[in-house]
Amino acid sequence: MKLSPTEIYKDRRIFLIGSTGFLGKVTLSMLLHRFPNIGKVYVTVRARSQEESETRFWNSVITAPPFDPLRERYGNALEGFISDKVVVRGGDIAETNLGYSEEQAQALAGDIDIIINSAGNVTFNPTLESGLRTNVVGTQNVIAFARRMKRPALVHVSTCFVAGNRSGAVWESDPVLGYFPRKQELQGVEFSVDQEINDCAKLAERVREEARDAMMVARFRELARKRLNEEGRDADDPDALGLAVARERKVWTRTRLTDLGVERAAWWGWPNIYTYTKALGEQLVAAETGMVRSIVRPSIVESALSYPFPGWNEGFTTTAPIIFLVRKGQTKIPANEKLILDITPVDQVASVMLAVAAEACIEEPRLVYQAATGDSNPNNMERIIGLVGLDKRKHFQEKETGIKFLNEIAARIEPRPVSTSTYEKTSIPMINSAAKKASSLLDRARPRWGGGRVVEVIDRVKTSVDRVEEITRETDEAFDMFRPFTVQNAYVFRSDNVRSLFERIREDEQSLLNWHPEKLDWYDYWLNIHLPGLTKWVFPTLEEDMRAQPKRVYTYRDLLELFETSTKRHAMRVAMRIERDGHKEQYTYADLRELATRAAAFLASEGIKHGDRVMLVSQNAPEWGMTYFGVLKTGATCIPVDPESTTNEIITFAKAGNAAAIVISETLERDHPDLRQRLSEEGLTTRMWTFAEVFESELRFCRSACRVRPSPLLFLPLARLANLRVSCFHTEI
Repeated sequence: MKLSPTEIYKDRRIFLIGSTGFLGKVTLSMLLHRFPNIGKVYVTVRARSQEESETRFWNSVITAPPFDPLRERYGNALEGFISDKVVVRGGDIAETNLGYSEEQAQALAGDIDIIINSAGNVTFNPTLESGLRTNVVGTQNVIAFARRMKRPALVHVSTCFVAGNRSGAVWESDPVLGYFPRKQELQGVEFSVDQEINDCAKLAERVREEARDAMMVARFRELARKRLNEEGRDADDPDALGLAVARERKVWTRTRLTDLGVERAAWWGWPNIYTYTKALGEQLVAAETGMVRSIVRPSIVESALSYPFPGWNEGFTTTAPIIFLVRKGQTKIPANEKLILDITPVDQVASVMLAVAAEACIEEPRLVYQAATGDSNPNNMERIIGLVGLDKRKHFQEKETGIKFLNEIAARIEPRPVSTSTYEKTSIPMINSAAKKASSLLDRARPRWGGGRVVEVIDRVKTSVDRVEEITRETDEAFDMFRPFTVQNAYVFRSDNVRSLFERIREDEQSLLNWHPEKLDWYDYWLNIHLPGLTKWVFPTLEEDMRAQPKRVYTYRDLLELFETSTKRHAMRVAMRIERDGHKEQYTYADLRELATRAAAFLASEGIKHGDRVMLVSQNAPEWGMTYFGVLKTGATCIPVDPESTTNEIITFAKAGNAAAIVISETLERDHPDLRQRLSEEGLTTRMWTFAEVFESELRFCRSACRVRPSPLLFLPLARLANLRVSCFHTEI
């Protein structure tokens, strides 16, 4: 019997989960564009509220390029058309009832004809819990939701690469339930999806329990203190330390769960957590014999062939990083020359999804449909790398930036496939190893103290070397991530069920849902569609991601936090030096903190409190900085006064600043002998103390203990705070 998607979709109500992704947006747009007689399309847009879901849909989804054909057709009437056809729902597939209340879930399920679930975590190696949450638990929740429907019907989007680490033909009729890639190797071993889900939950709990181990807590604490010190923060601040410890625990837990997930996936035979969890999700769908269900497996989903327009692409696709690296100068590509890299344009995949959904609306479809091109129009790695080489040549010939001569040379150097061993010995891994050794040598060569200009030069060189190490490490990780698909596994994904389905579509409607992979001209697709599409839509984001990120610099809450942190971290270093009375005095950061605390104690004992203002009148001297921070420690505000100020000016500042007190050096007190009397005559209650009164015997002891050989006046960086004095009446901190 021939199928008429137009008739089938008339007045149908579709629930599309995952409409905000690359594939989901194209599918939604194509459904609305090709079948405007559709009844309603319910879409999930995850957000914190229904209002936020709708805002995100209208601001981020409908405004995206995949909806350009609808904008061209409807113009100003588009908003009305979308409002009439699309119902935005919040929701989260990782939650029971998809995040809806019992009443909301039942009402929605009772009003739809079919669910298309294209949601998924497509990161190759997320944490095991994260991958399970979306690809497995999410699938369980969608299945449970589908059971509420009058006629439960589900089209579930997976991936061809659930085949795992194997080579040869992958048939749509291959068993799904109980499958794992090492099944032939591990004779007699049974694979249960339910048992696997339970075991993974136990695994995650063991990791969390391990993170609470006393030794691990001590390790997190040590790492946290190290990070705080590197960021120039106070490692003894209990709040900052607590947050830093929690962060280290979180990072360790995520890394541990990822490593264990990769290990578990590899043992069963899957190349990464993504394919492992998608395979588990598939098996959950296959086990549901009491509903209409089908699994659509795309191969590598890449740039659109024609809809919404040639070249549309988005996000981190499989081929983009490799092509990007070639444009950046990488010439040796680890690849199996004869291996078929199965790529399917996104609009072709969307067509398959909508064709399968149409079939599922009226009858029982086949269980698996593989949207792949490799069996009818294979394109191997040797040819693909050759096409990328042509693109590189064109890119450098047309490049307007950089040195023209070097661009011409780069255009002539072609990328080529090499074996894994050749790549490791002569390319990125070798450079990475050399960079690590150079960085280590520079670390050893750097003076531990002093060094002046030498330290600056070494630090600049080391920064460049470390950047090379970082880039080469990330590049090698990218190649390693794609190696199962470019070197190791020679798949041939069979698409017989898809061809059979499209043969059933009425001839006059076959233009609505295109599926003709055998007609694809790969030369034209790569050079005139896919690569220009990546250049426009994907590479700018990759370019941004590849740039060196500025080192995170902690912003202190206030000057006092900076003071406390610095004086603790550098307690035994010299903070201030000065020569006076024929002797050189020096004060460590610990001395500075202690004397500032002493000043604060004195001021507090004299009634200085939060919100008061204290004037500081002194020439350049260590006592100025000590008193300044002593004032801040009381919660008061310091009013630095220019030491050249006259008595009248000081009186004016005291009035204008409503000063509670004045701390003055002995020298300036002698220069203004009538200052105390003038304050009284002006009716001011401002009290006045000298440094000697503030510090009593402490400073005299320090001066005696800290005297060293005479030398020129020298103030280390923190002492520069003394130069903050200005001739204005107050400074707010």
